[in-house]
Amino acid sequence: MVLPALEVTLVGPTDEDDLLAIIDTGATYCLFNGVRAAAIGLELAAGRLEQLSGLAGGLMARIHPVTIVIAGHRFACEAAFSEQEIERELLGRHTLFRQVRFGFREGISLAYFHPVR
Repeated sequence: MVLPALEVTLVGPTDEDDLLAIIDTGATYCLFNGVRAAAIGLELAAGRLEQLSGLAGGLMARIHPVTIVIAGHRFACEAAFSEQEIERELLGRHTLFRQVRFGFREGISLAYFHPVR
């Protein structure tokens, strides 16, 4: 199965990190592995603690402001960083989806992205 994913750059206070994130219309927050926080200059434990839950169960995460770069466009977002290892990193609705449009044509494996300004 091919999942709808985008190459994104996660920008923090001191550095940035490139990754592949799955577009998840069911996810409240963009969710990234907690080890990425230090890599971009964030102190993981300083973020607001949130209990996240989904189909795969729950996890604790820290919420931080970041910039997410998609196809050269920059978006200010609040993102969640996991306190435990996660299998997939996600682009979720909170603060990001009101700034972009995503569309999918499942039968031909096509995804559409457009910034909303």
